[in-house]
Amino acid sequence: MRLGILLTASLLLFGCAARPTVPVAVDPLLLPQIGGTIAADLVLAGDYLLAADLQVPTGITLTIKAGSRIFVQPSDSTKIDPEFLSRETEILIRGNLYVAGTAAEPVLIKPVTDDPQAILWSGLQLVEAGGVRLQHLIVEQAEAGVLCINASPVIKGLQVRRSRYGMLLQQQSAPQVYDSLFSAGEAGLFCWDQSAPRLQNSRIIDQQEEGIYLGRGCRGVFVGNQVANTDRGVILPAGVSFAASNRVIDNRLDFVRYPQETE
Repeated sequence: MRLGILLTASLLLFGCAARPTVPVAVDPLLLPQIGGTIAADLVLAGDYLLAADLQVPTGITLTIKAGSRIFVQPSDSTKIDPEFLSRETEILIRGNLYVAGTAAEPVLIKPVTDDPQAILWSGLQLVEAGGVRLQHLIVEQAEAGVLCINASPVIKGLQVRRSRYGMLLQQQSAPQVYDSLFSAGEAGLFCWDQSAPRLQNSRIIDQQEEGIYLGRGCRGVFVGNQVANTDRGVILPAGVSFAASNRVIDNRLDFVRYPQETE
């Protein structure tokens, strides 16, 4: 049964507003819980349990401070009323999101369950989002670390580990992604629906299937990246350029080109 947890203007957190940083040894199930729909701007700092779907609606801003950790309670039967994209636990952003991690104190979002091979939650979903800036964020064991649907976030220092997709782009999304890492998943960057990412100085490694996939009608700017140890490194339409500054090495197939659709 879906947990009945609703964030109101003051955010119901099931714990004190002022609290010390939670030690690593503390059981995540005992942390302050978040979930539901945010009704006013919210700042998270510290450790939390995502006990149900979380939605940031249009016009609302969620800020997550450096060093914060969000532990996800897996579920295959959650939903945000009146809408949801996945039956699994998800963070759905239609408003604004600012993840203010640093290299020394990244923000971490990972499942509570300790099963390193499992896909345990839906991920961070940006759906026609307003302003999104992600800095030094680590996402683990998601269906898609970051899903963009008609969204164009600015991202620096993102790490997506052991997830089905590192980033999944749909409906003309155009994220700018710098200095990031996608590792140990099925596919690194997957683009559909005329999406146009910029990926720079990033690494896509140890993927079971594709490193980078560009669907028909997609394009992008790729500069100074490494794609290595995947099954198929880069898949893109014939005629779409891929800069020589990228290193595509040690894949079963480094490049796969397929024909463009003809009129």
